[in-house]
Amino acid sequence: MVGPALLFLGIAGFLYTGYRLRPAYHVYRGDTDDVIAAERADGPVELEGTASEIDDTVEAPLTGTPCLVYEYEVEELRSSGKNSSWDTVDSGMGGLPFRLEDRTASVRVEPAGADLALSTSASTRIDGGEREPGSIRRFLEHESDLESENTSLDLGVVEFATGNDRKYHERRLDPGEEAYVFGQSRYDVEARETMRDISAVVGDGPDTPAFVVADSCQDGATRLLVRQQLSWLAISAIVFVFGLWMTAAMAF
Repeated sequence: MVGPALLFLGIAGFLYTGYRLRPAYHVYRGDTDDVIAAERADGPVELEGTASEIDDTVEAPLTGTPCLVYEYEVEELRSSGKNSSWDTVDSGMGGLPFRLEDRTASVRVEPAGADLALSTSASTRIDGGEREPGSIRRFLEHESDLESENTSLDLGVVEFATGNDRKYHERRLDPGEEAYVFGQSRYDVEARETMRDISAVVGDGPDTPAFVVADSCQDGATRLLVRQQLSWLAISAIVFVFGLWMTAAMAF
């Protein structure tokens, strides 16, 4: 019964991965619009342009860099017997409304609830027992429930590091960067703050099949969204093949 069970888990994994790939599908299959067309849009819009702050920026938690949108991930090296693996122990995202501008106009984007497709802006590995940089210490003290892994066991003659190794990853959309947005446009006359602004806001909504914010063009956003699901696809394939092999062995 182990073989069929693994087959079922593999198929379930493929279905789950397919569900997670829906944003990538919607981003890939559409065509981008001019920003000015979003003011009277009926349905979802796809926009490319340059991102800039409206009122202020937000501080990315791992580096303290002013940005428009960020996400972070903390991985920790954990051991079980003879095996070890990098496990995600903390993650998060944040951001503020920002302006997206192309050659035709500019529009307000509200990123709350978006699937983010951001390139890695900073990645730091810190070995267990090593003192973290100041920005990461502040993150651990004020932004995260994690404790510092700068721990050791002092035996007098020799001192052993006891903390686990960690990787800290930060991805950001910075002011002045290229950006891509797939979302729902709604008419809002109060969103117009400059001469180039249209009377609309782009964000999440019931009429859009996906809401994506990326720090690249449409093709780059698709690649990043697909890359995020490769680990699930690989695990599902391994489980499925192993289950198929066990089922075939039982049959013969």
